[in-house]
Amino acid sequence: MTDRYEVEVLLRPPVELSSAIVALSCAGIVLAAPHTLMMTPSVALVSAGCLGGVGVWRGRQAWRVIQYQRHLKRSPRYVMSSSQVPVSQSVLFLGRGFRWNQTHTERLYAARDKRAERYLQPSAIKQWVRRKEIEWEHIPVLGKIMRWTATDSPLNPVRPPPAIGGDAVIHGVGIRGETNATMPLSDRVGHMVVIARTRHGKTRLAEVLTTQDIRRGNNCVIVLDPKGDADYLKRIYVESQKAGRQLIIFHLGYPELSARYNAIGSFSRITEVATRIASQLPGEGEASAFKEFAWQFINVIAVALVAMGETPDYLKIRRYITDIDALLILYGRHWLAENGPEDWQDELGELQDSINIKSLPRIDQGKDPEALAMVRYLNTHATFDQVLEGLMSAFRYDREYFLKITVSIKPFLEKLTTGNIASILAPDKANTDDQRPVLEWAQAIRSNAVVYVGLDALTDPEVASAVGASMFSDLTSLAGHIYKHGIVPSNANERASKPPDIVIHGDEFSDLIGPQFKTLINKSGGAGYQLNLYTQTWSDPIAELGSEAKAGQLAGNIGTMLIMGVKEVATCEMFTKQLPEVSVSEIMAVSGVTDNVDTSAGIGFTSNNQDRVSISRVPMISPADIVALPKGQAFVLLRGSELWKIRIPMPSKMDDQELPDDLGDMLQHMRRSYTSVVDWPSYYGR
Repeated sequence: MTDRYEVEVLLRPPVELSSAIVALSCAGIVLAAPHTLMMTPSVALVSAGCLGGVGVWRGRQAWRVIQYQRHLKRSPRYVMSSSQVPVSQSVLFLGRGFRWNQTHTERLYAARDKRAERYLQPSAIKQWVRRKEIEWEHIPVLGKIMRWTATDSPLNPVRPPPAIGGDAVIHGVGIRGETNATMPLSDRVGHMVVIARTRHGKTRLAEVLTTQDIRRGNNCVIVLDPKGDADYLKRIYVESQKAGRQLIIFHLGYPELSARYNAIGSFSRITEVATRIASQLPGEGEASAFKEFAWQFINVIAVALVAMGETPDYLKIRRYITDIDALLILYGRHWLAENGPEDWQDELGELQDSINIKSLPRIDQGKDPEALAMVRYLNTHATFDQVLEGLMSAFRYDREYFLKITVSIKPFLEKLTTGNIASILAPDKANTDDQRPVLEWAQAIRSNAVVYVGLDALTDPEVASAVGASMFSDLTSLAGHIYKHGIVPSNANERASKPPDIVIHGDEFSDLIGPQFKTLINKSGGAGYQLNLYTQTWSDPIAELGSEAKAGQLAGNIGTMLIMGVKEVATCEMFTKQLPEVSVSEIMAVSGVTDNVDTSAGIGFTSNNQDRVSISRVPMISPADIVALPKGQAFVLLRGSELWKIRIPMPSKMDDQELPDDLGDMLQHMRRSYTSVVDWPSYYGR
């Protein structure tokens, strides 16, 4: 039972209770009637003190056994309101738990021995009550009684266990040593991944972590939520209001109330525009050629737009991918206005009038006559210009052939530019009537804003994936800028000495993986990025990346891993294989009988009974232990090698009272605040 013994035995009757009762009873007798025992008052007082001390000592030992066995039967409730979540400037609070070591593994193996089964079962009365709650549910009087026995109240002697499922033994083996489980904030740049199956506490953990990040106040908090979870959004809204933080909401499910964001408008290299769009196309087999052609034409369009001083967006790309003639005319006029002769307009008009449409070769049929005249004029008057070369090269393709090789990108662009969603993915900054803010990552990071991104993946997963991947690409590009120049404005002369803290929470992050995600998770720590990624299984990123090796590269760049009740054994094994084996001691009873053939000795046989201690090497935890975790409980590897078993606090009813009843009403209030509380145009430098 203590560290003095080779084997700790806690699954047994609390025999110490008998000696404690005897010692305390004797102490009472000595104090009450010392003359009966022929003791003087002083001797009786000393004797009663000694007996009382022994009784208390043995009683504590018995209480430890009783408490240990009670915690193995049911997990205690752990409820915390958002106002009670501790916030520190040095550590991140994860929940309550204990550091798992060899002792806990040994206790877990002992609890799963068949001899310990009777100590893990609820009492016979509670089992009977649970059966009758179902059988008597519809009986008028008895049904009311059973509804009372089913209430979750400390006053209920047959209180039902928390509805969290799982095996209470896993946390019960160490609950007496519980403390606040924390990780240093300095470890967050190594990134963290949370793996948990649906409805097992993943979003609640995200709420706890996000609440701390918002209240800490010295960082930019970015939440990427593919599902667009309403409760999560409400919690972020409430915490931002309490902390006095600026909140920007981009939500594809509420385009009329959402902030606006040009997913391809910010870049370090112009080729990123084509990469972000073309990466959403299939690239296997024969489709790879169409993907490369689509990338080429999108890049030509983006380069031309930037050269004319325009910002690329999905609407412009969609327009010119189907009508390259119009872009050629626009850029040609732009170039001639700066580099052409004074009378270029007259010469171009005369050349256009001289074109006989009926006599055009087949490859030029159907093309804009002005574009044909522009190409002919530029061929004779223009010096080498890379943008013109690209446009004229695309223009020379047969029109039908051009439409065929770009057909794969058109449905995708159509989804991004249809209906109200076009107004938020292709913002028109010249439209002064639209007061919705424009989300720009650099500005948001400089102001330590809280940014919530709801991608509404349940409605349209393809659009959600495209926008999410573009956001990650945008943030990756910004990380490179922060490495070189910091996050100070581009017109500033000084460079920030310390990179900003940028905390990113990415729920269902496999839906957000794009071509630059590996670069982001691998090299963004030096730019202050702290990724907190959430997924249901590790197979999700493997399936998205199409390779276990690529997923292994991601896993190799994750410093902290937290895993909850995952059903997939492969995901559990990925976690447990990182842990060492430990030694487990077990008492083995040995009995034997030896016959004596010498009858003259008067001894017919000899018996032998022994208790042997055997030691075996076993895994610290097994995949089955992870599968059996109750809701809201997790194993986590902290500081690279410290295994902790933790419980995540569940929300209290006080949190429900704080949240707005209706998401639409909340967003309507935010919409009004865009123009009355926060000066969004000046905030974004528009």
